[in-house]
Amino acid sequence: DTSSSKLIELLSKVTYTRRPLDGDLLKAATAIEQNERVISAISHYLDPSKKPKWRIEGPFDSSYSLALLNREIALALQELGYDVALHSTEGLGDFEPNTEFLEQNPKIKELYTNSLVSSKEYITSRNLYPPRVNDMDSPINMLHHYAWEESGFPREWVDNFNDSLSAMTTLSTHVQKVMIDNGVRVPMLTSGCGVDHWERITPDTSYKVGGKAFKFLHVSSCFPRKGADILLKAYAEAFDSSDNVSLIIKTFANPHNEIHKWLEEEKKKKPNFPSVFIIEDDLTNEALKALYLQCDTLVGPSRAEGFGLPFAEAMLSALPVITTGWGGQLDFCDESTAWLIDYKFTLAKTHFELFDSVWAEPSATHLATLMKEVYSLPEEKRVQKSQLAKERLLKEFTWNKVAQRLVDASKSLPFLASSTIPKIGWISSWNSKCGIASYSEHLINAMSPPITILAPKVDTTITPDTPLVHRCWEMGDGNSLGGLEEKIHQENIETLIIQFNYSFFDFNHFNDFLLQQIAQKRDVIIMMHATTDAELTPHKKLQQLIPAMSQVSRVLVHSVNDLNRLKEYGLVDNVALFPHGILDYTHPPSPLKNESFLLATYGFFLPHKGLLEIIDSFDILHKRGLDIKLKMVNSAYPVPISTQLIQEAKEKIEQLNLQDKIELLTDFLPDNESLDALNSSDLIVFPYQETGESSSASVRYGLASHRPVAVTPLAIFDDVQSASHKLRGTTAMEMADSIEKLIENITQNSSEIQKQEALSIKWCNEHKYSTLGKRLFNMLIAINIE
Repeated sequence: DTSSSKLIELLSKVTYTRRPLDGDLLKAATAIEQNERVISAISHYLDPSKKPKWRIEGPFDSSYSLALLNREIALALQELGYDVALHSTEGLGDFEPNTEFLEQNPKIKELYTNSLVSSKEYITSRNLYPPRVNDMDSPINMLHHYAWEESGFPREWVDNFNDSLSAMTTLSTHVQKVMIDNGVRVPMLTSGCGVDHWERITPDTSYKVGGKAFKFLHVSSCFPRKGADILLKAYAEAFDSSDNVSLIIKTFANPHNEIHKWLEEEKKKKPNFPSVFIIEDDLTNEALKALYLQCDTLVGPSRAEGFGLPFAEAMLSALPVITTGWGGQLDFCDESTAWLIDYKFTLAKTHFELFDSVWAEPSATHLATLMKEVYSLPEEKRVQKSQLAKERLLKEFTWNKVAQRLVDASKSLPFLASSTIPKIGWISSWNSKCGIASYSEHLINAMSPPITILAPKVDTTITPDTPLVHRCWEMGDGNSLGGLEEKIHQENIETLIIQFNYSFFDFNHFNDFLLQQIAQKRDVIIMMHATTDAELTPHKKLQQLIPAMSQVSRVLVHSVNDLNRLKEYGLVDNVALFPHGILDYTHPPSPLKNESFLLATYGFFLPHKGLLEIIDSFDILHKRGLDIKLKMVNSAYPVPISTQLIQEAKEKIEQLNLQDKIELLTDFLPDNESLDALNSSDLIVFPYQETGESSSASVRYGLASHRPVAVTPLAIFDDVQSASHKLRGTTAMEMADSIEKLIENITQNSSEIQKQEALSIKWCNEHKYSTLGKRLFNMLIAINIE
């Protein structure tokens, strides 16, 4: 038994001169287990005369997409000359396949019979849902042709993949990127999906569909991800009942399918709604192909796709395709083969309820324009793109080629797991009174290997620098990065993480620096702390950096707004949402209940923080007779405006005669002291006014303190909306009204407060620096071996 738990047990029995830490034992056990897997994998390929056996596991006996995928890849592997077994199982466990299906498909029955013979000589590869991998025990354990749609991915599954798999293949480059961005460090390759089985289907000529002369077709579950609601809105915008056009929607009845409801809602808005037919019958493949051939254009405004098999089926049936310009379908749908719908990123709404997970919201207006354009084209013009698409699909996406990619992955990818960790360099402000410096420190402390810090030269630091810190560049305009380039070369840095803020760099020099690092084949990851051009620095336009940024390995941003802003610059393919983190704070025992309800604020004393406004709000509440106090944990920032604001706050407090009600703490406190101060409060308020910042680091201290948090309704707080209460506005009166209501609910421990507290705890667990640091570290390894 080479599992980590067994190895830890064995290692714990060894006699040591110094008892190692449990963490050290876990690392040793994991390394031994990984090495055994690699050695076992290598032994399978030392003898070139032997072909390994394959065991494909998952459902295979129905029209379910995973069943189609599993049986087709098993047949393709057999056609390549491999000994193949096909095992019937799902995410929750094994099940007996349908006997009628087996009798009707003798080749599949033969492969299933092979699986009944026990053997550990197999390469085992699974595709099932949910993705159960912990019990795999073959020399090489894989997931094949894995699909996922939204940008987030369950953290538990990430850990399971990393612990249990030798390698994996994905259905699209989109899915592979999503896996890497979420910290799946398993070596992986995009295999694609086979589509040529569609060519073997003979259409059922007896199947007929109604409708007008020109037929748009939509084939999907009509679940929210498929965008059928957007399709109906666009269809209504483009046509009316006088047009010689019909929309055919092939779907199936399901409690989560609201297509009839959406259609009725759109019809109420437009009495002359154009023709629509909804088909919910379970069609045979032959009838489905006949349906495709009777239509003129497939429309799929998906919010997310892992691959998009209906689009491929349509193209092979000579239908033009209109689909969203984001998702797995882009591996074969581009401007030359399809019509692509514009979109904006938005938070994904799925049953997984993942934080910080996005998908694409297609533009109904742009879709309407495209539908009218395709409708008006002569037939020969419409089919030009679909013909090119068909050629590409039959050249690149046959099941034999997909199977060969899976074989190639099994031969090479497992050995990449033993690759050394890249030497990481981190460019950031450091050891200074700066939010980005603190952010960097917290992330690095949560990562395993020693990281070289490449910091700017400063006059003073908070504490003495460690030997890993190299101060080798100057902040600000006019400063070249020659010293930084030289130090990166001297330290043999392989992966470079850059904390970007507008004030850090001279843009011309920074652009040249990026291009040089790319030319030297380093993995460059830019973490953007701002994406909005500032009025104070009109000479610094992000547009200047886009050509270089488009070539780096990743651009990580903190909010959906950032994603959309970079999309406007054409920057999408290498961009990912990576949230700010919160401290792993263990709060002291619960204090005695405050005599007065205690409000708190936190962050640097700066203009956009709304600290003068919150004093006015407090005065309003005090005059209403509320028994409240305010603790302002807002340290001075080393700029004149901060000193000035603190003086204004003191004068305002004195003018309002609130000296015994409001406490100012303007010293720069260590993190734990700040959190202890916040934890003693009843409600922490972040009364920010308008700001161009992408997200707030300060609000995360409030959330980490495990106390209720309220924020103003600004975009800077979009990424913490699940974990916080939203105030009605930014004026003193609006904030006062909202805070008064919150005080009442908190005092009564209302159901609303309890529900929000549970959600906040869940959010905080997902955003701890220990969690995000592990994800980032795994991402760096995956990018390095990609």
